[in-house]
Amino acid sequence: MKRVLELHKEGYNCAESIVKAINEEKETNIPVSVASPFGSGMTVGSTCGAVTGALMALGSIRGRKTSKESNETRKITKEVINKVKEKYGTFECSELKKKGISCDEIIEYAYDILREYIK
Repeated sequence: MKRVLELHKEGYNCAESIVKAINEEKETNIPVSVASPFGSGMTVGSTCGAVTGALMALGSIRGRKTSKESNETRKITKEVINKVKEKYGTFECSELKKKGISCDEIIEYAYDILREYIK
C-alpha cells in the first residue's frame, strides 16, 4: 500500500495525507496543518481535498518566491484539475462521492499526478 494511503488510514484527511506523504518523500517541510481545513471538500463537499492538497504541495515545491517571477504553477494547476475532471467528470468532493469514487482512489490518483510534476 502506498504511504499516502497509509496516512489517510491513520486519520489524516485527504489534503493532509498528500502533503505529509510529499514531505516524507521529498524531505520537505510543508506544514501539514495548512491542509487541515481542506478535507471533505473544505468540509462542505466543494473541491476535493486530494486535489487541494496536491496543489498546496505543488505550490510549495514549484511555486514562485517573488512577484517578479512568472507563476508557472498556474499552467500545471489547470492540467492537474483537467486530468481529474477528465477521469472522473468532476473535482467536487460531493459529486465524486455520489459517483462512488472512494477517498483512497482520488488520493492515489491526485498524488500520482502531483508526482509527475515535481520530479
